[in-house]
Amino acid sequence: MAEKLLDMPALSVTASTIAAGLGSQTWSLGARGNRPFYQAFFVSRGRATLCIEGQEELELPAPAALWLPRRVSGTFVLAAGSEGAMLSAAEDFVWRTVDDSPAAAQLHDMIERIAVARGDNLRTHAGDIGRGFEVMTQETQDHLPGGAAIVGAYFSVLLLLIWRASGASVPTKTSGTGATTLQRFRQIVELRYREQPAIAEIARAMGITYDHLHRVCIAGTGRRPMELIHERQIAEAKLRLGQSEQSVEQIGFGLGFRDPAYFSRFFKSRVGEPPGAYRRRIAAQSEKGIAPSFAAWP
Repeated sequence: MAEKLLDMPALSVTASTIAAGLGSQTWSLGARGNRPFYQAFFVSRGRATLCIEGQEELELPAPAALWLPRRVSGTFVLAAGSEGAMLSAAEDFVWRTVDDSPAAAQLHDMIERIAVARGDNLRTHAGDIGRGFEVMTQETQDHLPGGAAIVGAYFSVLLLLIWRASGASVPTKTSGTGATTLQRFRQIVELRYREQPAIAEIARAMGITYDHLHRVCIAGTGRRPMELIHERQIAEAKLRLGQSEQSVEQIGFGLGFRDPAYFSRFFKSRVGEPPGAYRRRIAAQSEKGIAPSFAAWP
């Protein structure tokens, strides 16, 4: 198995070949240490099984490709005698690559959802997908000049091929300048929501006025810019309360709240119960086998 980590400012991606010998091989999904990662898998030979907590197992006979957002917990199991490839990509790398892609609107819709491509839909693209994984694996091993650009380019193509083969390539609900502005705003929020940035500061960075950003958000979502930031903070708070052992104070601090009491009030005003009560309820549901929601942001 070949695996290397390519680290540059705001960029981190791992690509590798995978193979199972006489016994199956299992990978945990969604995180490396305390950092959530996006992941992609390709089954070129044999079969694999996707096991997401609270959901039925999904069989993936070759050829099959899989894209997983950060908020998925479970395992990917490669059956004995099977082969393929995988990659893990950090948040900053994924969003920067998508932002630079001519198909940014389509990819933005995809990256926070589970995308599965298999069977006849994938067969036409299987060779290109396999080649993409090969190139990214080699580049992350060699660390040659221009390697980061090559990895980014192949990563973008890989996402597009999975997006197309998964059947997700349908017209987007919004189009035009307003949709592009809203997309850019969401991407900035995804990168900076922990900082609790000022809306006026974001608007300046985007080269637009505060009022224009406000109108675009209202038109596209029915919610003000700050409400969208708050939604993202609440989504992350729920995730950490349900899946980590951090204290409520630590979670609040990690989301930019220096006052634990204020964080508790903020959470309760939007969820209807304090963080501690929410955590206890989710834990009780988990014990009863009730799966938490994996509602996508945005």
